[in-house]
Amino acid sequence: MKRNIIIFGIGHYGKNAYWKLKDAYHITAFADNNRDVQGTFYEGIPVVSGEELMHMDMGDTDIVICTRAYYQIGTQIFDMGIFSYYVMLEGFLYHTDLNETMMPVELCKAPYHRKRDGEKNILFVQNAACIRTYKVAKVMKEEGYKVFLLYTLAPPYAAYEEFADIYEDIWGFSSANGLLDFISNSDFDIVHCSNEPDILVNIVQRSNKPVVADMHDMQSIRSDIDFDALVLEYLANVNSDGVMYTSAYGANIAKNKYRLDEKKVFFVNNLVMEQTSVSQALPKLSASDNAIHCVYEGGVVGNNKESHRFFDEMWKKITDAGVYIHFFSPSSIEYCKRLENISPLIHYEGNISGEKLILEMTKYDCGLAVFNSVGNNRFHLESASPNKVYEYINARIPVISAGTKSLKEFVEQYNVGIELDFSGDVRKQLKEACKLHIDDDFLTRNNMTMKSCGKEMAAFYESVKQRKII
Repeated sequence: MKRNIIIFGIGHYGKNAYWKLKDAYHITAFADNNRDVQGTFYEGIPVVSGEELMHMDMGDTDIVICTRAYYQIGTQIFDMGIFSYYVMLEGFLYHTDLNETMMPVELCKAPYHRKRDGEKNILFVQNAACIRTYKVAKVMKEEGYKVFLLYTLAPPYAAYEEFADIYEDIWGFSSANGLLDFISNSDFDIVHCSNEPDILVNIVQRSNKPVVADMHDMQSIRSDIDFDALVLEYLANVNSDGVMYTSAYGANIAKNKYRLDEKKVFFVNNLVMEQTSVSQALPKLSASDNAIHCVYEGGVVGNNKESHRFFDEMWKKITDAGVYIHFFSPSSIEYCKRLENISPLIHYEGNISGEKLILEMTKYDCGLAVFNSVGNNRFHLESASPNKVYEYINARIPVISAGTKSLKEFVEQYNVGIELDFSGDVRKQLKEACKLHIDDDFLTRNNMTMKSCGKEMAAFYESVKQRKII
């Protein structure tokens, strides 16, 4: 019989804890001190106030605190007479009671992995699998490797169901000791680790396996980070056997910043997996109303004007020119709906992915890659490799860039878009951009797919394995 648990906290950690724990436990409720979420439901489970715990029979129910303010919440429930509870952060589980505090707890009892004869394999380690990890793993599988996934925060299907399809096996661990023991005593050729902040990389480096750290575009490039995160980033870069980045710009910064050996550095852009055929493109919306319909796909941020994904002002300038913006986003539905209030020409279209999204975007006239370049995030924008740029091209729609020098150079070099000047006639510029033609095989012909990088990537992994042996 499943044990009952209440998850305290309905934010990022609490929701991910639901996906990690729901199969092993009966989650009876979420608790939260935020009155705005009390009385709501998540996946059909009610959200109650913290005070309501005093009136519940907790005899057969455990509390799992899922918030960075775990000490304050622990004190709160301690005052209610609840002296035993758990804390889960970044997917790591700890127990506290009158006799111990923050003692790690491992839920996974999986046996060590044993290789079959002739098997080449890679273990991918990440708190929650992302689309980049999925693409890299899929490429390596096509290159003849068995690929496996170890996660701590949330399983792949919490984001996109297809993320789970390519792995031979998937394990969810809840302690540093547990995952380190499992990796060290299993037959893995190499460990590819992605995590921000770089907690998992630093843990996995203590194993006896060669480690590739996929730094993406590095936190210290993206924004100001605290000293602890900066130290974690330094150790992740310097102590890994190989390091991967999303652009040449980011790789060069890391090499200079951390004095890395050229041979251990590799970069691959956030390319599409392979070019999708869109020969049966959808009819353009503009064909029926003669308006311009732009599309944006990706994250949006509503509470931080320093974020490169804060779009309020730029999108208003575009819609003030009589241009429609349609967007697909995995971000908070509440904020996505709020964005619609900026203008009646802004439409939230939900969240879809993969080939379905590529096909859907064919009905629009151009794709938006305009970013809020302010403060230090301009360095991030130069080092990043936006998935959306290649996906727009895959949908054969021109790319509209703004705020990024490297992206401006890209669209102009390949004649696949324009740099939008917000001080000029926005509508006129977009109208001209929509006349650009994108060839059906543009990405394949220019080796701009993850699949085209497969052999080079495999050679990098093999070189990392040799460095570890040496």
